[in-house]
Amino acid sequence: MAALAAAVIVLAQAGSPHDASAAMGVPAGETTAMLTRRTLTEHSTVDGTLGYGGTLELYDRLSGTFTWLPAVGAVIQRGGALFRLDNLPVVLMYGSVPAYRTLKEGVGEGPDVTELNRNLIDLGFDPYGAISDVNDFNEATAAAVRRWQKSEGLAQTGEVELGRIVFAPGARRATEVHVTLGQDPPGGKDSKRPASRAPESNEPAAKKPAKKNPGRKRPSHVSASKEPASKEPDSEDEAEAGAGMVVLSTTATQQLVQLKVKAEQQSLAHVGESAPVLLPGGGQVQGRIIAVGSVAESKEAEKSPNGEKAESQNGEAEAATIAVTLALAHPLARLDEAPVSVELVKSVRRAVLTVPATALTATAAGGYAIEVLQDNRRVELAVTPGMFADGYVQVEGAGVHEGLTVIESE
Repeated sequence: MAALAAAVIVLAQAGSPHDASAAMGVPAGETTAMLTRRTLTEHSTVDGTLGYGGTLELYDRLSGTFTWLPAVGAVIQRGGALFRLDNLPVVLMYGSVPAYRTLKEGVGEGPDVTELNRNLIDLGFDPYGAISDVNDFNEATAAAVRRWQKSEGLAQTGEVELGRIVFAPGARRATEVHVTLGQDPPGGKDSKRPASRAPESNEPAAKKPAKKNPGRKRPSHVSASKEPASKEPDSEDEAEAGAGMVVLSTTATQQLVQLKVKAEQQSLAHVGESAPVLLPGGGQVQGRIIAVGSVAESKEAEKSPNGEKAESQNGEAEAATIAVTLALAHPLARLDEAPVSVELVKSVRRAVLTVPATALTATAAGGYAIEVLQDNRRVELAVTPGMFADGYVQVEGAGVHEGLTVIESE
């Protein structure tokens, strides 16, 4: 009998969740939360475009027929073939200064020699560490060049003719191919072949008339300012190769997000800060700000037919903007030139008193209040709201302190 009486007392004290809520003064359909301190971060959403940076056009400066071309979207790394002429590769090597002359023993020092040596070392063609001075093209470099030429099926001359390698700042991603298989570059097969080209037994003895190409444009990276004024082509082949034609349009391989923020919002973006990038379809990836412009840009005002400046739709002038660039933490396949949104940090409040936003109620007097439980009684406390962020709101007011139990409506 005593045990049965004890069980009845326990069940009566426990009751149902509804009974417990009612006992605490919380009506059905309402829940409670704790008033706590937390850091709130307010974001400003800015629209941007996901793509690739580092646009660069690559030129052919040899003669022959295009026998292989990369597919759009293909990524070429150091030592890889950008395209093939007469089944021989034009190879990508890393460097910031474009190739501008034939490289062989006896050439003077220059950034192209340094770039070549460093690439030969990184690609493993100097296995004995014989290249002690990367700024000099000596026998050690020539030996490494021969090893590289052997691996590529080229004639092992120890010399690198202009056009056989292309220097670019890093791996390249093909975005557009401007030629077709079977097409001959300017000069065609009737021009002299560079001395280091591997001989071909199936080349016809009869030469076709030279093809004229009056519309050929000079490569943008070959300019008088980048070469010594007294520089002359090392050979007729180099003079012919100097003209060139665009073969590939490429970009760097790193995916970037480009933004335009209003000039007065420049303080939202800081190099090195992380920011979530919202993708089409609802996905999200983390980004990091790598560049913030320092010069405001504004769209050139359009003119009406009478020559006067036309106003925008809302009658205001176009606001000046600042360019902001973010790099993605992880590459995203099959997304290029896609519209995205970036959440930039607008404001941060640290260690402030907060309640769930659903706990904030409007009063008849036009202010705000929260309901708290004190001694199982509902007490309304007037508060002044501050920042709203992530479903919480900062509150201040008389009697408001950490640890209070607040009532929120669902």
